[in-house]
Amino acid sequence: MEALFYAALYMLHCGFSRRLNPYIQLQKTLYPGSTTGRYIVGSKWNATKQGKSPCPTLTVWVPKRPGFSEFVNVNKYNEVEGGFSIAIFCYALHLLPYNVQPIFKPFINDKGEMNGTYDQLLRHIEGQPCQAVAGDTAIRGNRAQYVDFTIPYLSDEVYMLVRATHEWNQTLWTFLRPFTPRLWITIIFASIITGFALVILEYRASNPKFASPLYRQLVMVIWFPISTFFFHEGKILNRCSKVVLVMWLCMIFIVVQIFSATLSSWLTLDQLRPRLPTSYENAGYQVGSFVKDLIIQRYNCSGKGLTALNSYEDIKNALSNGSVNAVFGRLPYIDIFLSKYGSEYMKFGPINQESGIAFAFAIGSPLLQTFSRAVINVTESETMMDMKKKYLGFSNRNKPQPNQPLPQSLDVQSFIVLFIFMGIVTLGAIVSSELSLLRGHSKVVDEEEEIEKQATPSEKVEIKIHD
Repeated sequence: MEALFYAALYMLHCGFSRRLNPYIQLQKTLYPGSTTGRYIVGSKWNATKQGKSPCPTLTVWVPKRPGFSEFVNVNKYNEVEGGFSIAIFCYALHLLPYNVQPIFKPFINDKGEMNGTYDQLLRHIEGQPCQAVAGDTAIRGNRAQYVDFTIPYLSDEVYMLVRATHEWNQTLWTFLRPFTPRLWITIIFASIITGFALVILEYRASNPKFASPLYRQLVMVIWFPISTFFFHEGKILNRCSKVVLVMWLCMIFIVVQIFSATLSSWLTLDQLRPRLPTSYENAGYQVGSFVKDLIIQRYNCSGKGLTALNSYEDIKNALSNGSVNAVFGRLPYIDIFLSKYGSEYMKFGPINQESGIAFAFAIGSPLLQTFSRAVINVTESETMMDMKKKYLGFSNRNKPQPNQPLPQSLDVQSFIVLFIFMGIVTLGAIVSSELSLLRGHSKVVDEEEEIEKQATPSEKVEIKIHD
């Protein structure tokens, strides 16, 4: 009766969706004199399941890390209050074809602190078929020697967290970057084509400027369109030439305006770059993590200067005051840190690819295969995304870091309509000019013949003499 009384004092919601089972709850029972909580399934848990369970009662050990409580939250009274891993574990239990009563126990010592490392936690269930570990447990090759892991329920990688440094992305050729090389070539080619068109139009109009030798005409191909409007060095005789020049300069004006705007983006771009250390002797890592051994092996560190950090605030302070020059951690925790303090920090990596985060059972546990299938069903459901948003701040973590991407260089496709329009105008001007010249020549010939018909004999003789 006393146990039932204490059971009524505490209720814990394990993160279950009402769409799956609105009656699922966990009741917490604290026995007098006990420092660990015992979680027993409510009366309506798995009520419709008829299968025979190989483990009617399952002892589930969880790590205690007060500074990193997103996966497993153990309060100061050593009570398991929930967390992402606990929620996923409970969902998987619900999907089992038989009844299993979980008993969640924090892995702590007499002082209420975590009783060793994650490896020691996993060894604690060695040879215990009805015991498991639920938490942010990474699948590692050395750990697979004494426990079996379920299918991973979350991907995992090791990243380096460092302070960010501002970098102005400017070089000797920055002024050319607004346009791609192909666009620059296209603009030059279009300018030359326009120059040739003007040479043809003015030559046909008998402009003396274009009666010079060939090499000077080639110079005029480039120089004449500019000199005519800005330096008044030449006179345009063909009206069609004026149309071509006006349209060309309008197009150049548009291109220059776009170029100026894009160049401003390149010149004012403030890029954040990770400030990578030259030595990793003073690096930091999350307390109790396997990352310490990874740093020592990967970078040949002595390990004496490595600092264990107990919370996100410790990581921030250590990086700010320079006591550590980098912090190595697993991707979920790095992303959570950046969502809180990401304005001055950046992640670099991945440093190492991990197999993922999973639940652990004793080798040969009869629950392993069935529980793995249940984990797969949970990870493929909408519940997984809901739990990520609730416990890991998934929607906030996906916000990009405050770093502006490099502006995109404009290509020919950005001005293809202008080039096509300019080509049509130029071709139309040449055709119109030639037609005008043909009509003008025909008119002159007709006028001469009419004058000869109307002239007197003496005038005809005079005309012939002049001829």
